[in-house]
Amino acid sequence: MAKSLKKYSFIHFITIAYLIAAFSWWAILLYKKNEENYQLRTSIAQYENSTDTALINEKYQKQKNMILSEGLFFGLSILVGLMLIFRAFRKELEMNQTLNDFLLSVTHELKTPIASLKLVNQTLRRQNLSPDKKIDLLDTGWEESLRLESLVNNILTAAQIEQEYTFNFEKVDINELITQRSNRFSKLYPQRKISFGNTSTLIIEADKEAFIKVIDNLIHNAIKYSKEDEAIEIETSKSSNGISLQVKDTGIGIPTHESSKIWDKFYRVGNENTRDNQGTGLGLWITKEIVTAHKGLIEYKRNSPKGSIFSLSLPTPR
Repeated sequence: MAKSLKKYSFIHFITIAYLIAAFSWWAILLYKKNEENYQLRTSIAQYENSTDTALINEKYQKQKNMILSEGLFFGLSILVGLMLIFRAFRKELEMNQTLNDFLLSVTHELKTPIASLKLVNQTLRRQNLSPDKKIDLLDTGWEESLRLESLVNNILTAAQIEQEYTFNFEKVDINELITQRSNRFSKLYPQRKISFGNTSTLIIEADKEAFIKVIDNLIHNAIKYSKEDEAIEIETSKSSNGISLQVKDTGIGIPTHESSKIWDKFYRVGNENTRDNQGTGLGLWITKEIVTAHKGLIEYKRNSPKGSIFSLSLPTPR
């Protein structure tokens, strides 16, 4: 994309320079012609002892003002139009690059679990394994199938949201939901420490299935971008302003210049060819869309001394 953008930028600015030069030249010529016409009319009027000098001056000033005002307006219109075209082209290139990154990541995400499942099946069929080894392989296959399921669900959810997904709101205990999902992730990632100790009842109005995706995406995001020995903390609270949820980690965090882009569809931090973490760039976009549909807000903050905090606020149910 960088080469295409540089090439187009060069051609674009050459075109702008040519149009400005050409327009300026014609404007100057027109202005000079108006001056010459004025001088000629004045000379003729003086030669004929005409009393139309004031009328000639008035007409000259009108034409002069018209040339200057219309020339300025026309010139600015050309500049604004060219800049809008350039911005649209740049945005199109960036979107194409984002879609290419998405296709690369999805291809990788699909190939990895499929290859793992294939290897597990081949190993189970061809070798005489101990019961413990078989259980380990089956657990690996189970984890990879869940990973594949999560990827497919994210893609399907993104498509549903784009087509105006209908949310089914009901009373949901958010603390109970978080406990269930955090326990699930603790079983999938036994080496990770996920802490959530709020056992009180905290009711929200939510689409339960959609909100499970929100919790799963935030926890999974914290797991992906932090090390095994780094804790993940989940907190909920209730105040007069509503209900809040925070997911904290002490991982690598997000660079300041990219923090505003993480909510964009398909966007992933870093470069697709160099980043180590898996993903499609849909998780946080889906999360924000669901939270917005629940009339809530979600934001990213840097954790201290390092890591990320995702803060979510929801209105108090009526």
